[in-house]
Amino acid sequence: MSQDELYIHIAGCRLNDRCSQEAIYKHFYKDMFVTCKRYAEDPHDALTILNDGFLKAFTNILKYSAELGDFKPWLKTIIINTAIDHTRNRKKGTQVIHIDNIQEQGNDDFQLNFNHSMEEVAQHLKALPSVTRIVINLFAFDGYDYKEIAEKLGISESTSRWHVSEARKKLKQSMQFKLSKEHRI
Repeated sequence: MSQDELYIHIAGCRLNDRCSQEAIYKHFYKDMFVTCKRYAEDPHDALTILNDGFLKAFTNILKYSAELGDFKPWLKTIIINTAIDHTRNRKKGTQVIHIDNIQEQGNDDFQLNFNHSMEEVAQHLKALPSVTRIVINLFAFDGYDYKEIAEKLGISESTSRWHVSEARKKLKQSMQFKLSKEHRI
């Protein structure tokens, strides 16, 4: 879809045109679904998050303007916020433990330098506790820093650092375990 076509469909969405909504949905579906799968516990949850996110985007499309930048990051922010809300709603009653003054082991350069497909990485992410999974997604994949994560989730900056450290440890362990099992076969 060209930039001009996108802006035509955005204008159509502002008029609640179903064809324009469908065109935008189909165009961004794959990228946004990949993002949802990183946050969700299973594909059904990912699809729920995706559809809820698109509904929020179409409901709030009047708030989008070209001055805000490209449409895709605007939409992705809505999808990520929807994923966070979805996890919070599923985990009502679960408390986030705030850990202050924890020094993170390792450095801030968290990168997934594995020879795995995104599908394999997503499988390992699903094994993480929900808050840790959200924090590592925001940090490693979506480019938020510790302070932004803390503000977004209502936790301390050191707690967001701890979750990144914990995710790093657990992902490294689970991916190394998988590699060692594969080498024994």
